[in-house]
Amino acid sequence: MKNKYGLPEDELKKIRERDKNCVYCHKKMVDPDNGGKYRDWATIEHLNHLPPWDNISTVAFCCGSCNSSRSNKKLLDWFKDSYCIERNINYDTVANPVREYIEKHEKKSKN
Repeated sequence: MKNKYGLPEDELKKIRERDKNCVYCHKKMVDPDNGGKYRDWATIEHLNHLPPWDNISTVAFCCGSCNSSRSNKKLLDWFKDSYCIERNINYDTVANPVREYIEKHEKKSKN
């Protein structure tokens, strides 16, 4: 079974197990099906800010707050945003899958 992005549910399950906390701010997230506020929901995060979004290797889970703040910005650009600065979200503080994505796709040297 696949979702609206074409991502296999069995692969997403593995990523959900890995990403119990937001990959950016490290907040413990809640399953959207269990209620709560959007800002605390575990949301699918496409590390590649532009389509195609059906590549499971470019997916992580982050909280609704971080997902909304980032929107369609490149990660390194988003890290310069006041939202990230105020929350100490940067290359050195994000989860490993995010750093690995940045190393592979977005940068040649750290910001």
